[in-house]
Amino acid sequence: MPSPPRLAWSVATALGGAGLAVAVATRVVAAAGEHGVVGGLTWVALGIGPLFGVAVWLAHRRPEHPQARRMLLMSTALAVNAGLEVPIRQALAAHGPGRWFWAVNLLYQYTGLVSLVAAVLLLASFPDGVVERPWQARVLRLVWWHLALPPLLLLTRHDLVVDPYLLDPPPVVPSPFTVSWLVPLGGPLESVYLSYYGALALVSVLFVRYVQAEPAQRARMRLLLVTTIGLVVAFGLSVAVEDRFPVPPWWVQAIRAASVVFLLMVPVSVVVGIVRHRLYDIDLVVRRSVAFGLLSLAIAALYFGLSAAPGLALGDQVPVELAVVLTIGAAAAFQPVRRWLERLADRLVFGERVTRYELVTRFGAALEQTVELGELLPRLAETVHTGLGAEWVRVELPSAHAVAGEPSGRADLVVPLERAGEQIGRIECGPKRGGYQPADRELLATLTAQAATAIANVQLTARLAEQVDELALSRARIIAAGDQERRRIERDIHDGAQQQIVALIMKMRLARNQLGRGERTADDVLEELRADTRELLTDLRELAHGIHPPVLGDRGLVAAVEARADRLPLAVTVRAAPGLRERRLGPDVEGAAYFVVCEALTNVVKHSAASAASVNLSTVDDYLEVEVRDAGVGLDGGGGQGLTNLRDRVESLGGRLSVSGAAGTGTTVRAELPVGAGRG
Repeated sequence: MPSPPRLAWSVATALGGAGLAVAVATRVVAAAGEHGVVGGLTWVALGIGPLFGVAVWLAHRRPEHPQARRMLLMSTALAVNAGLEVPIRQALAAHGPGRWFWAVNLLYQYTGLVSLVAAVLLLASFPDGVVERPWQARVLRLVWWHLALPPLLLLTRHDLVVDPYLLDPPPVVPSPFTVSWLVPLGGPLESVYLSYYGALALVSVLFVRYVQAEPAQRARMRLLLVTTIGLVVAFGLSVAVEDRFPVPPWWVQAIRAASVVFLLMVPVSVVVGIVRHRLYDIDLVVRRSVAFGLLSLAIAALYFGLSAAPGLALGDQVPVELAVVLTIGAAAAFQPVRRWLERLADRLVFGERVTRYELVTRFGAALEQTVELGELLPRLAETVHTGLGAEWVRVELPSAHAVAGEPSGRADLVVPLERAGEQIGRIECGPKRGGYQPADRELLATLTAQAATAIANVQLTARLAEQVDELALSRARIIAAGDQERRRIERDIHDGAQQQIVALIMKMRLARNQLGRGERTADDVLEELRADTRELLTDLRELAHGIHPPVLGDRGLVAAVEARADRLPLAVTVRAAPGLRERRLGPDVEGAAYFVVCEALTNVVKHSAASAASVNLSTVDDYLEVEVRDAGVGLDGGGGQGLTNLRDRVESLGGRLSVSGAAGTGTTVRAELPVGAGRG
């Protein structure tokens, strides 16, 4: 027992197929009509046939999807509607409008209305079959009320309402169910039936959804939106003007032809959406060249039909020579339309094409405005993705990455990003239909060279910005350190030398009193004062050494470091390169190097628990290298505020300071200072 969706598909396929068969057979065999066989088959062959074929295929693949069911309902109703037309006309001609006519007329009305309702639901909710807003759902539900019109027309009209597409002019056939007190409603209901205002609901809902949709959803809706607007406008104009002319002029025929074209574009839009956007989760594997070939054949057939339509339509009204001239003129007039359709098909199947020169030029122009990796890498990935037609592209850097497409599986093509012989990243390209050609690799090499330079510049700019920020911070820290040092000197003077001077003054006053009273001798007092004065002198010297040791200015860096090492309570080995002891390096460099050594050795005494340390002084390539090493417990961080201040001091001279080491392996403080810095 087939499932309900499968059973519905089977019934609809049988009904629609039968309707199409009857429509074709009656137009070919029994009723060529005023437009001839070709003219009579145009609507069925180009309008209904492709739509029904795509609907049957789609409903077979996704029978549970609402859009597939709506499309199948729409096309089946249209096929049955077309199949009823000629038999009804023939029966009316043979037997006249008897009591049977209201039933077949009602059936014809329902097939037309059902197709229109299904079309509104299909197109307004394209592509997924759902609408985003509650008011949109309410508007679409109101469309179903149109199905109540045919029986209401039977009750409210004295005569049957006959669709002009069925019989033109419509015959006057009394309605067998007229209710006299409902007759005033007949006119407005007929207007609603013939005008079919459901098209307004379709256009409004679809247009609002398109405007509010995300860019990706807009891309999926764009072709069908254009098709729907064209379809509504063409049918609206056709209904509005064709009753005004006993013999439709050429432009009315053109409007009719346009309505067929736009109806043909409905299944084309669905197929294009399936191929390009994988609508309804159908992964249709169709070679793009095959799809483009089929679209080209359809466009050629349409072009042939449009070119031949004027001559066929007016063939029995004008001389043959004029009909030939009209055909030639129509062919020339529709040639731009054919080229536009072919360009549109090319863009729909293969996407937007740009030349390699345009691609490189665009990318180069974009690089001029790009200053961040977060913007550059996605642009590079999208450019390569577009230029090569790869399924996906990934740009990898050690610190960032960007992706275009949906990466899956292994890359088919990997190209390194190199700058000055150094690899700074790579570009990975997914599979490409037909594989990568030499021209693709050449294009990728060009883009890679541009991108590598741009990435290096962006990274350099970022590093410079970081250095500028760090320089501003270091300047602030230097100023703060200077203020802190001045406050320390003030405290040292206040708490040390100043207090000793005050005590010395008090002692001198006491000594004067003691000498006046004869309690002490002058020699004792002077000796005591001399000892206090010498102690004060020693403290002042220590204070002065903390600010700038005299030995550094008098004898140079090596002697100052050795003097400092001699005063520490641990064994310090000082090694200096030959000639460095006699060489002067500039007061700023010597001062910075000296205080680096002092701070590092102080940290050794305070924190390392080491019994010895070593100091190495050397010059390499006009740089003074200072290294203080110990074998203590090691640092667990980058050092304290003292080392931070020293780093600022060293970097302000254009040098570098680094601290290395780990727990249990000791600590090494290394500074590099440019010789001659600070002299100018």
